[in-house]
Amino acid sequence: MKYSTGKTVWRFGEHNNNGDTLLGPCPTCGTPCISYGGGFRCLALNCQKSFINPSPFVGHKPTWWEEAINVYIDGGVWCAVYDDFVNLQESMSGFGGTPQDAVDKLLEKVE
Repeated sequence: MKYSTGKTVWRFGEHNNNGDTLLGPCPTCGTPCISYGGGFRCLALNCQKSFINPSPFVGHKPTWWEEAINVYIDGGVWCAVYDDFVNLQESMSGFGGTPQDAVDKLLEKVE
């Protein structure tokens, strides 16, 4: 899966400069996340799921991080598409204010 914040592009499982394994985008803010305590931590300083948050466990990893769903910024909103995405006319997509919102909209079309 490939993710893009408009400034940062990465793939699930790549490593950052600190050697941390990158997961998907934070469901709240879209910043790359790393594995932490069985869950995940966001690498943004100002996110509620940030790695600097004193909480020892932020949450479970979203299942869509490993389900061939790509998420990226498109015109100021988040867009979620599957790996086989061709274009907006031929393929399913979901848009939302957060990565999780976009994925939820995409999954609604599947059901």
